[in-house]
Amino acid sequence: MPTVTFESLDPTPYQRAPRGNIRSILSLARALAELAPREESPTVERTAAGLEQMIAEAEDGLTVRRRESAPTDSSDDLALDGCADALWAVLRNGLEALASFDHPGLDVVLATHGTPSPVATAVHDGQQQAARARALAGRLFGTEGLAFTQRSYAEQVQSMGAILRVIDQDGLAGELDALLGPHLLVTLRACQAEYATMVESRLSRDDRKSTDLAQLRGRLQRAISRYCSAVLTLLDEDQPGTLTQVLTALRPVDVHRAQRGSRSTTAASGADDDTDDDDDDDDAPREGAEAAAAAPAG
Repeated sequence: MPTVTFESLDPTPYQRAPRGNIRSILSLARALAELAPREESPTVERTAAGLEQMIAEAEDGLTVRRRESAPTDSSDDLALDGCADALWAVLRNGLEALASFDHPGLDVVLATHGTPSPVATAVHDGQQQAARARALAGRLFGTEGLAFTQRSYAEQVQSMGAILRVIDQDGLAGELDALLGPHLLVTLRACQAEYATMVESRLSRDDRKSTDLAQLRGRLQRAISRYCSAVLTLLDEDQPGTLTQVLTALRPVDVHRAQRGSRSTTAASGADDDTDDDDDDDDAPREGAEAAAAAPAG
């Protein structure tokens, strides 16, 4: 590599905003701040102080983003949804099971045992229950059945609430209790209250990032450019030592550019490129609650 002289030195690469994601630029800024010749010029001292302030802001921003990027625990939501699905299945399938007493094959049983017999009485009672159960199943679930349990949480809570309102407003609770036992509706109502609270909490959750890393990166880039421009003002051809001093102070810029050039070459050859010119990697979507919110509830 040829020796750099005052005549051959090109200041442009040092004055240009460095490229890269916020983490690589932050590392560059830290290295520059460590080598800053602050005592040589008030301008260098001032721009180095500004650079350090931006370093602190960028580090705080990355810390906040790290906390915000932690996945939200949605296990309770999933457990509650599974419980609701199971309870509604008990209600609907229980009615369907009772309705099986309408099966025509029971006529053969009745023919064998005769009308005045315990079997006939049991079958008759079962057939009466079957008619009531079939009517209730159609009234509450229609042709949809349990399809609502496969929809989003927000849709499912409305479907469940509508069924419970039909039960209450049409006075069907006593009949359901008689057919399936008194514990099911009590549990379904309690589950509905918890489910509604869960949905409201998810809908009101603010998942916006509080820190704009792209903005922070831009400010950090400008702080580096201002600092490097200030260091370049130390060049004085009447004092040859200033060239070495400036090149030493700005050496991290050369290393940063060389590393990016090496990664770009690697990417061109087909390997993974880690240049990350934008902040997509910093703003990667979180997994967990957000993914679950987009997925069907069932």
